[in-house]
Amino acid sequence: MKRLLIVAAWLGLGALLATAATQNFLSMAMEYRDKAIRNFVNYLVAGERYPMMHALYELRFDVLKGEMNIKNRADTRECALRRTYGSEVPEEKQEFCAQYDLIIDFARKHVMTVELFEAAYLETEPTLLGEIERQKARKLLRVWIRHKVNCLTDFYRCSRDERKVLERLGMFEPAKNSMLLMYLSNLEKKLFPEEQILSEDFQEPAETRCTLKPTGAQDAVSKDMAFVPAGEFMMGGGPEPIREVKVDAFWIDRCEVTNYDYVRLAAQDPFLRKSTFPRKFHDGNYLSHWSDDLVPPFGQELNPVVNVSWFAARYYCNSIGKRLPSEAEWEKAARGGSVSLYSFGDDVEFLRDYAWFSRNAFGSDRQVAGLLPNTLHLYDLHGNAQEWVYDWYAPRRTSTTDNPQGPIRGKYRVIKGGSWQDLPQDLEPGRRRDALPNLTASTLGFRCASDTPPQ
Repeated sequence: MKRLLIVAAWLGLGALLATAATQNFLSMAMEYRDKAIRNFVNYLVAGERYPMMHALYELRFDVLKGEMNIKNRADTRECALRRTYGSEVPEEKQEFCAQYDLIIDFARKHVMTVELFEAAYLETEPTLLGEIERQKARKLLRVWIRHKVNCLTDFYRCSRDERKVLERLGMFEPAKNSMLLMYLSNLEKKLFPEEQILSEDFQEPAETRCTLKPTGAQDAVSKDMAFVPAGEFMMGGGPEPIREVKVDAFWIDRCEVTNYDYVRLAAQDPFLRKSTFPRKFHDGNYLSHWSDDLVPPFGQELNPVVNVSWFAARYYCNSIGKRLPSEAEWEKAARGGSVSLYSFGDDVEFLRDYAWFSRNAFGSDRQVAGLLPNTLHLYDLHGNAQEWVYDWYAPRRTSTTDNPQGPIRGKYRVIKGGSWQDLPQDLEPGRRRDALPNLTASTLGFRCASDTPPQ
């Protein structure tokens, strides 16, 4: 059983093994993995024809050496001959060869299953990219990747030895083939981010209401942000208690961050791209409506970017010198100085003029700033997309607070505002929801804030 555990841990699945020894196995596996990656890049740089095969043989030997306490490759020669030619082994070596077979059989049976390979690859990719950069081997790896793509696309473009290995591992099966081709393609994109360009159909839009300075706004609007003055306001409403809160002055985006805004930063920063953003920071559906790293839905350039987690929203804002607003800041901005149910008053009939919601959006989000702004020249705070804010979620207190930031830690982050599929009562500024910070949803976007005016 120990042999199976170490191989499973080596594959990056240690968290699934509910044993006290799991962490020990995992640390050993990490040592094997990192060495295997170094070996692969070393063989690549040295000009070996089959660097992956050499690295795998080294890895197998390291696992056997660690598990079976062997000193050199000759110790397993008799076991290998029995597996290959069916030859007999001495009686004193039969138990040793049985352990050898267990490890080799487990690896062959499970290493290249789609699920386990994906888990192992996603765990190892950052180390691989780092080693490639350290040894300046990007161009060499590109040649290797394209050779492998040719091999997987056409059986007869593989060398004879590679065909044997791939057949033995079952890598010509359609599901495994498509998985490998996808990861090889994504790996090349990450190696050469400067070559990734926007779709030809995706051009910079003309000036919009988010950037045009409204008449009479004076210094309250600068570029795409609006100034929210310091002061008190009544925070809360609906099922939440109402309390007086004081917030310092700040700036906030006039519009929700759009697909175009997001793709412009992703073009410069590969970390944010659909294929690159770390899996631990989202639920698996990050930018699921985009067809590729830099290809959002055509015709939706100015719609709010959705299917982004709290982690992605925070990274975006921080990368452009801004931050996520606090819940209090967001609600003060949404109210626009009003004490009524909505920023424009209490009459729900006027909500259609200010918000995209279930009664007028017809099943999808809409272009930002398509309806009327509030008194601070801010758009879509009542609807279109819900928005992440910085705060951890906790039940509200009724005491007066200056610049509340929520609890220091928690499990869920706060979501404010309603979306294109919500009812009128869900669009009230005092309403709040909560979600795990890795959540992504087709109704959930964000906007950024700042303590200083935009430069």
